[in-house]
Parts: sequence; structure tokens; C-alpha cells
Amino acid sequence: MGLTLVLLQIFLFDNIALTSYFHPLIYVAFIILLPLDTKPIWTMSLSAVMGLLVDVTTGMGGLNVIACTALGFFRPMILSAVSGHSITGENAITGLHRFTDKIMLWYISAMVFIHSVIYFFLEALSWDHILRTLLRLLVSDLGTILFIWYFVKLFIEKILKLK
Repeated sequence: MGLTLVLLQIFLFDNIALTSYFHPLIYVAFIILLPLDTKPIWTMSLSAVMGLLVDVTTGMGGLNVIACTALGFFRPMILSAVSGHSITGENAITGLHRFTDKIMLWYISAMVFIHSVIYFFLEALSWDHILRTLLRLLVSDLGTILFIWYFVKLFIEKILKLK
């Protein structure tokens, strides 16, 4: 799945030229779809590898590694915040398929927002064009959330049909 998302990012989404403000980052779906029982160190490691893979193939020089690793770090906190449950222990969430559509949308939105804030502000490295950066953040997040929402719904439905 991770390789598919990287290839989609490189060959499809990086080449969409609707406007300079629209830059969907759909490879974040890999981190979103990691199993909920994945240990935090593995989540951060896999996130860093995903970021490195995107950086190496696009020549970004570490920007994706930083954003993805940070997202892997914040993932357990985001899961707990949006679901109201711990991801470990007796009342642990058992899987993403248990999320309602509303919780899933909040989860995807929070994950995409955290990643995008880090990504776009590190890319800009300046407060001079803050409005442009915020507009890129807003437009890209809306597109990314929409694409990932459909990807996640398709992916989860396929998993449930296999069981």
C-alpha cells in the first residue's frame, strides 16, 4: 500500500497543475491506515521511511521525513482525541473500521492538518508570505482530505469484505 501511495503521489498528484495552491499530499494515508495496535516507535519509524521514500523520489531534501515523523509521533494523541478512547488497554479501539464516518473524518482531517502545517511552513521557511502559505494549506488540505477520505473508505470496505 505504501509503495502505491508513493507512486500515486509522484506520478499523479505531483503533476496536477490546477493552481499553485493545490498540492495534495495523499501519501499521508499510509500513516492514517497503519494498524491501531502498532507500537509508537514503529509508527514513527514507518512514517519516517515513508517520508524518506517520498523525499528520495521527489528530491525534497528531508521535508517529508520531518513532517511524516512528526505525524507518526502525534498519531496516538490524535487517535485518542478524536475517538475519546485510548489505543491501548482494556477500552482500546480495535480498528479503524469501528470509527463512525464523523470520527473518521475528524481523524483524517486532524492528521492531514498536522502534516500540512509542518510541511508547508517548513517549505516556506518565512513569515513574509504567510497568507500564501495559509491559502496553500487550506486548499491543499481540502483536496487531500477528500482524496484520502475516498481512499480510506475504499480500503476499509475491501478489508471488511475479505474477512
